[in-house]
Amino acid sequence: MSIGALAYKATPTGGVRRGLALLVVATLPFALGLTIDLRFPLKIYEVALGLAALSCLADLRVPSLPAARRAALPLIGLLGFALAVLLVHAWAPPRGLEWSEFESRFGPLGDGISKILYITLALFGFLLVAWQSSRDEDAVVRAWLLGACFASAYAWYLVLSSLAGVEPFLLPGITESQRVTFGDLTLMRAGPFAEGNYFGLYLVLSTAVALYAGRRGLALVLSATALTTFSTVNILGLVILWTLVLARPADRSGTISRRVLYGAGALMLIAAVAAALISTGYLQSVVLGKLTGEDVGSRLERLNQALTGLQMFRAHPIAGVGLSQYGYYYDRYQFVSVYLPIDPVLAKHIANNVYIELLAELGLVGLLLFVAFLIQIWRQTKAPRLRPLRYGLVSMLLALNAFPTISVMFLWAFFGFIVGVSSRHPDAVE
Repeated sequence: MSIGALAYKATPTGGVRRGLALLVVATLPFALGLTIDLRFPLKIYEVALGLAALSCLADLRVPSLPAARRAALPLIGLLGFALAVLLVHAWAPPRGLEWSEFESRFGPLGDGISKILYITLALFGFLLVAWQSSRDEDAVVRAWLLGACFASAYAWYLVLSSLAGVEPFLLPGITESQRVTFGDLTLMRAGPFAEGNYFGLYLVLSTAVALYAGRRGLALVLSATALTTFSTVNILGLVILWTLVLARPADRSGTISRRVLYGAGALMLIAAVAAALISTGYLQSVVLGKLTGEDVGSRLERLNQALTGLQMFRAHPIAGVGLSQYGYYYDRYQFVSVYLPIDPVLAKHIANNVYIELLAELGLVGLLLFVAFLIQIWRQTKAPRLRPLRYGLVSMLLALNAFPTISVMFLWAFFGFIVGVSSRHPDAVE
């Protein structure tokens, strides 16, 4: 480490920022639990990021790694482009803008600006986590896994309460936990998150972090917790993650017989879990049932959301309809009417696919800028030691096909962790 970096680390703001960065990482799963409702759930990590930003303002600099700055450039371009599109559309909106039929948080322009602010905060979090991970990897890993353990324990508490027919204690900020009916049971599936899909992907990425840290037992526990989210795409991602880990483990140390023994034991464990899932009907109901079952309502709705987004993209291929505007143009471009709202007050429609959402809202320019960012992250995962993180990234890229938004902070913390730890491995970059 250079003398300048050592001096910077010794500054009071540097020490405070370290603590705030670790607080951000530890509280990533509390995206609904332990929040304050301010027309949006104010999260602990958002407050910590705000304070960290103030500390950077005091130092007149944002500490960052060269690789993180290179990766951030396409995202800065995306944010600038998104703002320009919003302002142009505010002056001359495309035909089809409609939002009187559903509740809106801030209106078309306000929702777009707030989404830009969320992504900006997420980008700052990415830089902060990357910086801290490069300097104190062990502390960041401990903070991440501590938060994952608390979230996992709370999820099992909700599941066991459901099985016992007891109303559980809900964390502040959670008024109603998302539930799913499985056979004759109704179980809570979202843990401290608003939805099981969010929680499922967080657990998949936490499993990757645990495997990277050599905590295989904890990785299995987190994977088991992911099953309680009943999130089909994330369960498939989990299967991909473990399959890749077993096929090409990061740690090839030890004798051949020991590695064979470990691989055989892991395969036996996976076979036992698969048998249990089949015998209870979980596999048929949650995975196969959603993919090929007779109840096609959910699949039709997702297909309609995707095709509606592609209709928007076809009409606005370069710049899209504007960031966070998919719901406002949904009625004009709706492919087929299959959406049946649960509540009497209509909700704002979302694409439920990050890639299609980017195409619809920011066109080819937005998607290509995001892909350029992902390529920069992928290039940081070459080192064999980082294979679990690369496999976690593969699972994430799959899950984004059925994920609501790119502004969730744990995604950017995972990106930052990859860039930070890769700086500690000379052979990490392709």
